[in-house]
Amino acid sequence: MVCVRRAWLTLGDRSIPLEDDGLGYACTELDLGYPEVRDVVDNRPDRDGVDDRTKLAGSRGMSADIRAYGGTMTVDEIGASFAPYMIPNARPELHYVLDRPGTPERAAVVRAADYAWKISGSKNREIHLAWVASEPFVRDPAQKVATALAGASVIPGRTYPLVHNRIYPPGGGSPSTGEIRSAGDVVVRPLLRIWGPITNPVVSIQSTTGADPSGPPSTIAFVTGFIVDAGSWVDVDTEAKTAFLQGDPAQSVMAQVDWSTSVWPILPTLPYFSWLTITGDSTSSTSQVQALWYDQFLT
Repeated sequence: MVCVRRAWLTLGDRSIPLEDDGLGYACTELDLGYPEVRDVVDNRPDRDGVDDRTKLAGSRGMSADIRAYGGTMTVDEIGASFAPYMIPNARPELHYVLDRPGTPERAAVVRAADYAWKISGSKNREIHLAWVASEPFVRDPAQKVATALAGASVIPGRTYPLVHNRIYPPGGGSPSTGEIRSAGDVVVRPLLRIWGPITNPVVSIQSTTGADPSGPPSTIAFVTGFIVDAGSWVDVDTEAKTAFLQGDPAQSVMAQVDWSTSVWPILPTLPYFSWLTITGDSTSSTSQVQALWYDQFLT
């Protein structure tokens, strides 16, 4: 049988495997680590035990041990070949596939923490690579998308064709509901991309337990009179709690978010899922919201 386990580093358009028998090296150990737990613990002042309010994870240490024995490259060439990925200001991605159903790929953005290879003899090198991932969870590299259409409003009066080029996502004439389904281990906080034309957009996300809703929906609303023009969009990052026109940090529309009525979504993973809808005025067949996210995992 061919072992499906493999791991590699990418940096821009460059890539290097952590094991390559033809070049003459093997990965003897890949340690995926575990996120640092950000303890929030206080001693109970008048009785045994502690009050433990810990919820969040911190950074994550990861490492690989590589044995270079030489092939089409010398052992010193092999050791040096990892240098571009181990510079502290570089942010390569560590990718790996393990032997499990579907052979899913996982990825994490890392920065170098240790790069050691002792020069002892001419035949072998023991190379140690270590990194820190600022995000505690690894992700599926494939971005997931769910789309809900607002449906076209009926506009009285005359209409005229536009003669200049405009780019829109695919649309439709009737409202539709999107489904946010994550196979990950970690709750989903999606990026919501709202496409105009739409006035007073309201995005609602209802989490479910199969056929029955579980609790009130999460809602992202804007102040009365807020308009997203045709051909424009607003990116609402529900994790960072930001809102930018055209996704441009220089064009913030956070002041237009109705913070008093908005409830930021924290969405469950399978077997649960969530329904996505958008409503508003002065809409067309392309008015819609897209929820974008990456499934996240512990391993």
